[in-house]
Amino acid sequence: MSAALLAMLLLVMLAALIPVRRLSVAGWSAGALFTAWVVYAVGLFVGLRLPGLARFVLPVMIIAFVLPFVAGPERLARLLGRRRARPVINVTPPPAPGLGEPQEAAPQTTTDPGGRPSQRWAPGRPGRTRRPPEEER
Repeated sequence: MSAALLAMLLLVMLAALIPVRRLSVAGWSAGALFTAWVVYAVGLFVGLRLPGLARFVLPVMIIAFVLPFVAGPERLARLLGRRRARPVINVTPPPAPGLGEPQEAAPQTTTDPGGRPSQRWAPGRPGRTRRPPEEER
């Protein structure tokens, strides 16, 4: 084999890995990925080596090459007739060890400048709309 033919074969094989990577993200099995890679590589090689068939093979290969990037992974998984379950991701952090249940803070009473008792802002009290004293100023 000539060096040019080997170089072209290597480039075709590497170029065929690009859409196959996108198919692997869609959750295709290893057998389906290998089959897709072989089909891409053979189609590109035939399209480049045989100019008579290139008129028919290359447009189909271009569409097949772009399809994994245009369609989402869910649509690509449907091509094989199966649906991949979406994972449920729990983002709620676990409670810290050693801490008990949160308790409601009791309101603090102070006297205002007129000498009357008043309730100040208490964190954690539902229904309190006053701002903390630091933010009132």
